[in-house]
This record gives sequence, structure tokens and C-alpha cells, in this order.
Amino acid sequence: MPWIDHGRGPSVRELDSPRWQPRASCTGAGEWLWFADANSPLTRRAVSICAQCPVRRACLAAALVYAEEFGVWGGVTSAQRRVLLNRLADGSNLTAILDEALAPQAHEVA
Repeated sequence: MPWIDHGRGPSVRELDSPRWQPRASCTGAGEWLWFADANSPLTRRAVSICAQCPVRRACLAAALVYAEEFGVWGGVTSAQRRVLLNRLADGSNLTAILDEALAPQAHEVA
């Protein structure tokens, strides 16, 4: 995975480890919230829960590295992730993409 650099992480080892998942704000929430229609009130609620999540960066990184096709991951919808995945495919590194995607004004639900 050449597009994963050794900058501000997370590393592939961290993403493979299940240790970050129990700390997620979505732990215990029903899956229906994270896999609702793209522009539904449920999706907007999921994105807002993610906004303050302590493991948001690891969640989004895992979704990108493992090309999660559906749902909200790290506060980013599947449509928004497709754009980020295209950037990875074009050679951008994961740290730069995460920094931009998780900036406070980066995106709204699409």
C-alpha cells in the first residue's frame, strides 16, 4: 500500500487492530443509522455523531484502506469517500487526504 505514509497515521497495524472500534461514538448504535439512504435525516444524524468521535480518523482511514462501499464511516458518506478513493488511486497519500477530509469545513452530507 504505497499511498499509506508514515506521517500522522494511523498505521496499517492500527487499522487492522480492533482496539479503536470500541472507543467509537457509534458503539452500541443500531446499524440502520449508519447505512440509511444517502441524504436522509438518519444519515445526517450519523454524520453529526461522527463529528465528535474520538476515533474518527482511524474509522475513515480504515474505510478508505479497505474500500468500504456503503455507509457512513468517519463522518463521510459513500459518495464522498468515492472522491477520496479516486485521490488515493491517483497517488495522493492517506495522511493528506485524511487531513483535508476531516477539516471542520470539509464537507456536508451528499
